[in-house]
Amino acid sequence: MIADILKKLENEPAAMIVRPASSKDLAQCQKDMAEVEFPAIPQGYIDFLRTVNGFAFNGIEFFSTDQVTDPENDYTLLDIVSANEDFADYCSELSGYVLLGRADDDLYVYNIETQKYEVLDFTGHDTMEEYTTFDELFTQVVLPRV
Repeated sequence: MIADILKKLENEPAAMIVRPASSKDLAQCQKDMAEVEFPAIPQGYIDFLRTVNGFAFNGIEFFSTDQVTDPENDYTLLDIVSANEDFADYCSELSGYVLLGRADDDLYVYNIETQKYEVLDFTGHDTMEEYTTFDELFTQVVLPRV
């Protein structure tokens, strides 16, 4: 389903769809996460990064293995390590999560304990939705805005 959504958006000027992550990109990112004592990136998100190494569209962002700037509009998409460092500084009570993306008042995370992908309220950090796979999360978040 992710591939279908990306195909719909490939010619959309407002969509930032980054080239696939290489094995080297993914290994370095996992290493960087470990060095700052963050949990490993979940396999479902790694699979996504192998397809597209970062995504931004209509206020939705999913972070990449390294910061990427769109040359057309100078928009910079955060890398997952920096995003998680900022996240840890902002809300230390959410240390059992890996921050994957954000939009408006939502945070897209992976809950290490439950092994679920969740949509959290930005302010209260309440779980608003939870999904078994990253594909489900991506589809439910992005498809309504396409």
